[in-house]
Amino acid sequence: MTVWIQSPFDNLPAEGYRKQRYWLMAEAFAAAGYRVVYFTAGFNHVAKAPRALLAESAEASGISTVVVPVPAYSANVSVRRAFSHAVYARRLKSAALELAASEPAARPGLVVSATPTLGAASSMMGLARRFGAKFVLDVQDAWPETFGRLLPKCLGRAGDALLAPMRIAARRLYREADAVTGVSERYRGVCGREDYRLFYHGIESARPSDVRPRPDRERTRLVYIGNIGEGYDLDTVAGALALDSRLTLDVAGSGPREASFRQTVGRLGLGGRVRFHGYLGADELRRLLADCDIGVIPMRDDSWVGLPYKLGDYLAAALPVVSSLHGECGALISEFGLGATYDFGSPESAAAAIRILARHGAVSLPDCLRAEAIYPAYVGFAASV
Repeated sequence: MTVWIQSPFDNLPAEGYRKQRYWLMAEAFAAAGYRVVYFTAGFNHVAKAPRALLAESAEASGISTVVVPVPAYSANVSVRRAFSHAVYARRLKSAALELAASEPAARPGLVVSATPTLGAASSMMGLARRFGAKFVLDVQDAWPETFGRLLPKCLGRAGDALLAPMRIAARRLYREADAVTGVSERYRGVCGREDYRLFYHGIESARPSDVRPRPDRERTRLVYIGNIGEGYDLDTVAGALALDSRLTLDVAGSGPREASFRQTVGRLGLGGRVRFHGYLGADELRRLLADCDIGVIPMRDDSWVGLPYKLGDYLAAALPVVSSLHGECGALISEFGLGATYDFGSPESAAAAIRILARHGAVSLPDCLRAEAIYPAYVGFAASV
């Protein structure tokens, strides 16, 4: 049987970064004997740049990869991004139909689609129905709930009206999918399905070359990777550095709030203890993580992110994490000794949590987060739908 998997955002192996949910899922299906076609967008959402793999189709690890060209965008919340996603949904459908027409054996018996985006997931559900395939929707992030918290409260009902089409699309997907899975227990209530199945982000264990003995130094080196945007409170982390002169911070990323954060760093006199690297290549990022002590997840509990990819990025490098996410993420961190949780917006709480972790050392992945266990189980579930 042929399985189609769709995700616009995850890394591709050719880009050299850590394998993420949907590629690991594709590998698990391939290892179980299925033919796999993996669809993705030709624009790297994190780096805001065209993907390293520019060919429309490529082969890797026995998986056929279809890279769909899309327009670029520079901001996570923008009309340009919405346009890019709409183009992706349309071109995704066309590319899949062309593949099925040219290679009848590539027609799917099972389709697994990430959401977001809602448009791409809707396209994949339509294709599944066209070919008589089962359709599994996998909720990686809750849309439109994630965007709802970013709209100005003064919009009131106008804001609700703006999000109404997304709500309608999401409800249809949740209702009509043959099965709904996701990365967080929180999404059970979002999708409204009692048969929702939880599969956490599976994380590959750290490679020995990616883990170095932490040097015995007076300072503790924090690291943050990813977008410097509205959803991430790095100002509180800077406040913790101001309270403890033994802390430093490496920032590997960029985003719309970078200039504002640089101003905060300057105002607090932290210029010598905060290093801005921009988006790093895969090898540079691995080296940076290996040289740091603690990974930072500065997110609000109302972000609607149940289990962030950042947790996987840090744990894959065996780094303990300091996080302001309580709930499900905080419970996992506490139960398995993966780090410490602080109160969002409180530099004092963040500094206290960091002090707890200063001598923590490398962490080990619990079984419930191991890719080797999660994705074979996902294959077994999806194939039985």
